[in-house]
Amino acid sequence: MSDPELRLLRYFVTVADERHFGRAADRLHIAQPPLSQQIQKLERQLGTVLIDRSRRPIELTDAGNALYEEARLALTHAERAFTSARRAAAGQLGQLSIGAMLAAVDGVLSYVMRAHRREYPDVKLDLAEMGSVEQLEQLAEHRIDVGFLRGPIDDSSLSIKMLIDDPLAAVVCEDDSLAARHQIAPAELAHRSMILWTRAAATTTYADVIELFRMHDIDPPVVDEVPRIQTILALVASGAGTALLPTSFINLNRNGVRFVPLSGPLPHRPLSMAWRTANQSPSVRSFVDVAVRASPQYLQDLRERYPQLTAR
Repeated sequence: MSDPELRLLRYFVTVADERHFGRAADRLHIAQPPLSQQIQKLERQLGTVLIDRSRRPIELTDAGNALYEEARLALTHAERAFTSARRAAAGQLGQLSIGAMLAAVDGVLSYVMRAHRREYPDVKLDLAEMGSVEQLEQLAEHRIDVGFLRGPIDDSSLSIKMLIDDPLAAVVCEDDSLAARHQIAPAELAHRSMILWTRAAATTTYADVIELFRMHDIDPPVVDEVPRIQTILALVASGAGTALLPTSFINLNRNGVRFVPLSGPLPHRPLSMAWRTANQSPSVRSFVDVAVRASPQYLQDLRERYPQLTAR
């Protein structure tokens, strides 16, 4: 429906509401003669009389009454459509598909999504847990809009923003002699039974654990390799061994274990956000902005809840 037609309907509805051309003209901030001419134009377009001008106050004809009800609905729906378009253009309405690795889901992402919902409550966020490689594939295929992943990322079509550093921490049984420590030197793990997160389940974490062993020239005995985080934590809590996991998993609050920071040097483990550079959606731009602002708050709250993490 073109704007001139909407204007004619708006004029007609106002006249019908007021039952008086003069009062309607005042409401519309136009002179009465042009208003009368516009109503006549509408009547010519429809081929019927809409207003009985011979009566005081004026009355609607049967055709006028039929048009009045539908015209009010049309104007309401048009205004709703225009408002939705404006809000979508401002990033206030729409839908985003997000991919995230488990460390992000259990860590910074909850802060980002909560902050985003406070500012943009009418933007629906669809979240799917997936690894970094799968996220890169789905970003390329336009199946997700934003990814939370680890690098290195060599893709010129993507924009990358580092959000937090998520270093490896030693996870020990709460009865372990190392549990009371503020930091653990990696060399102290040289002869400890280690439980690893499998390469298939966590490619980057597995590679970083091996890199940590290389950096500190240690080769501790590996007693188990496990694909699920909760199983690893349960084994550590039972005293079966020590694990090296991303610090973000401290948020799982598993009883019986303690996360202890490692002294450096350590593999650099940034957790980053990625999106297609060509995607200029206002919703994506708004989400990225919120994520950048919310991430420092996550780190601050994490250190307040777990003071041992301030050692690094």
